[in-house]
Order: sequence, then C-alpha cells, then structure tokens
Amino acid sequence: MLKPIYECAGITIIYILSMMLSRYIFLIPVMQKRWKQVLFLITGWMACMGMCYFTGILPSLILIGVILGLYIFLTGSGGKRRYFRILETFPIMGISFGLVYPPAELPMIFGIREDFMMIYSIVLNAIVLIAVSIFAIRGHKWRSEFREDMHYRHLQTWEASLLYAIGSMMFLFAPTLSDTSVIEEDYSWAVIRSTCITGLIMFIVTLTVIILILQGNKSAHFREQVLRMQHNIIITLADIVENRDENTGGHIKRTAKYVEIIAINLKAANLYGNILTEQYIADMIIAAPLHDIGKINIPDAVLKKEGRFTDEEFEIMKSHTTVGKKLLIQAEKTLGKSGYLDIAVQMAGCHHEWWNGRGYPEGLRNQDIPLCARIMAVADVFDAIVSQRCYKGAMSIDEAYELIRKESGTHFDPVVVDAFLDAREEITEVLHEFREEPVTEQEIQPAGKTETIPELVQTETA
Repeated sequence: MLKPIYECAGITIIYILSMMLSRYIFLIPVMQKRWKQVLFLITGWMACMGMCYFTGILPSLILIGVILGLYIFLTGSGGKRRYFRILETFPIMGISFGLVYPPAELPMIFGIREDFMMIYSIVLNAIVLIAVSIFAIRGHKWRSEFREDMHYRHLQTWEASLLYAIGSMMFLFAPTLSDTSVIEEDYSWAVIRSTCITGLIMFIVTLTVIILILQGNKSAHFREQVLRMQHNIIITLADIVENRDENTGGHIKRTAKYVEIIAINLKAANLYGNILTEQYIADMIIAAPLHDIGKINIPDAVLKKEGRFTDEEFEIMKSHTTVGKKLLIQAEKTLGKSGYLDIAVQMAGCHHEWWNGRGYPEGLRNQDIPLCARIMAVADVFDAIVSQRCYKGAMSIDEAYELIRKESGTHFDPVVVDAFLDAREEITEVLHEFREEPVTEQEIQPAGKTETIPELVQTETA
C-alpha cells in the first residue's frame, strides 16, 4: 500500500522540479493566459499520477518528459527555435533527477538496506512536498520579485553550456542510482558507495550552478536598475541643456529615435555590420541625448539670439562640440569606462563634422568621422530644420527630406542618408509622436528666410 504512495510522491516532486527549473532556471516563458497555464500544469500532473499508479515509475517519467516538451513547444518562440528548445527537455529532466535521486539514495553510502531506505525516502519526500507547499502558499512576494529579476535576464553562453552539460550527464547517470537499491547480494558495496558518492558530488555541483544562476538573475536586475537610473540622469541633464534655448525634451527624444531607426536600417541592410552590434546600437540610443551637452557652456546672448550669428558668435557656438567632448571625457574618468560614454564623447565632439571635410571642430572627413556621429548628424539636422526655434520657423517635412537628400555626399554619409530616407514613414511617425507643436506637411519656412541649402544647413546645425 505504501509503495504506490511513495512512488507517486516521487513523481510529483520530479514533475514540480522540472516545471520550476524550466521557468526559473532555463527561463522558458509562461503561457500568455494564466488560466491556460494553470489548467495545463494541473492536467499534466493528474496524468502523471494516473500513469504512475497504474503502470509504474518509468512510464510516468516518460510522460513527464512528453508534457515538458509540449509545454516548451507551446510557450516557445516561432520558427526553428521552437523546435530546438524542445531538446531542453533532457537537461531539465536530468537536473531534476540529479536533485532527487542522490539525496534519496544517501543511506546506501552507509550500507543500509532496502527496508529502511523506503521509510527514509517517504520521510524525505514528505519534507520536500511540505516545503514546496509552504513556498506555493507563502512565497508570493519572493516569486513576484524573482519574476521581476527575470524580466531583464537571459542565460549567458557559459551558463547555458554548463546547464546542458550537467543536465545531460545527470539524465544518463542519476537514474542508475535507483538501480542500486535492488542489487544482488554479491554485488560489491564498494562500487555502490562509490556510485552514490559520485551522485552526491554531482548533486552539489548542480545545486551550486543553480544558485549561481539565481544570483545572476538578481545581479542582472540590479544592473538594469543602475542603467535605468543613469539613463534617467542623462535625459534630465539633456533636458536642462535643451530648456536653456526654450526647447522642451522633444528634440532629444526624437533624435534618439531617429538614431535608433537609422542604425537598425543599416544593420538590416548588412551595412557597417562590423560596427553596428546590438550593444553598439543600444549604447548609441542612450548616448544620443548627450550630443549637445556642451551647449551648457554657451552664453544665453548667443544661444537665444534671434537671427544670424556674427562670425565671433558663430565661433562661440561651435565651441559646444569641444566643450561637450571635454565634459564627457571628464565624466568618463570619474564614472569609469563604459560603451555609451565612449559613444557620447564621439557624438558630442563630431556630430558637426561634414562628410566632405568642411565641418567642425576638426575638419574630419569620410570614414574618419565616427559612425555614431555620422548617424547623429543626419538625425540632428533633420530635427532642427523641421522644428520651430526662437530664431526661425519650421521647414516643411517634404523640403526637409529633400534637403537631407541633396546634402548626401557633402554634409552627410551617403549610406546613412539612404538608410534615413528608406525609413521616411517611421521617421515621420516619430516626428508626429514627440512634436511639441502641431505638425503638418504644409509647414513652410517663414518669409524672409530664403537661404540656400548649404547656408541653411550651416545655420541650423550650429
């Protein structure tokens, strides 16, 4: 009578462990609808219990594997990746075995035979089930915090490789431990003890890896919080600078989105692929709001002047590039090296360089201008010429796109311009979404502002 209960308890523990490992360690997503998730898990557990009670442990273990594979398939991403992830059933099941079998067979190390082993296993299973029940009832707060950690988490390559290696080994090795409980009398106890000790070592290694990955979740969440805080500080600083010349934060939001769209289009077209990694693009988006940080050092008399600058005023205005670069280099010395600060330094210092070498402050040309600055140049000029300023009206959207096209190869990198123009629809949507004042396709430059295109670009990008 006790044996079926004992076996069903063991299967229940392996089922629960497998599902928890798939979610919290292997980061398998959940079903979109909670009721489907609960229904699937309960139905799967009941099927495993029925299989265990009527046919035994082995068929029920096979059924757990089938249910787990189906769960991974139903919750996975589309395409080939969904089918590939089904293979994770084996390491997940292996780690479950590795966590269940070695502790259950612990008495064998001391030469204790089957009668006591049964009692020991029943007590152990009962303790585990009670602990799981308490966790299910009272662990809501912890689970909520952990899920928040997981939101920012993905398995590192070394973590995934270690999990797959350990899980696969335990999948093959751990079940053999249970075979030693039905050994023949003449079997060497030295071999049995050696096998059980090896299993316990694997149990400790598996537990250590799981703890490291759980800690990795917490660290990833902490890093994400720090990055969000840094990003918010950056946005605030940039807003302060923008507000000095009576602009709102719309400019920095729009230019950051333009930069993102251009970079993604370039990457999709396999252009500058050696530079435009996912991390580089993410760093550019964070750094973009700092491109004009040097304007904090420009006097109000110049920054807010209506009309054209004198030569002297224009030189003062141009200094925002070198000042911004120096400020960010100093920040990097204080805060430490980081990808987005490196890019921010390049954007601040070089976003007014021209493709043909006529820009400032250093007169760089072509590929000597950092790619991030070439992308920012297009984004910055476009947003400036379609926006209302204290010293000018807004150019029509059609004229703005035409201006960018005509300046390709002189002011701007032609490849970047092509990516920008190809994304015209997305760019226009961003302009509408983050525009401070209503925008229409009919907006025109007010009377008296009839500069040629090169003159207009030179003025607007100061």
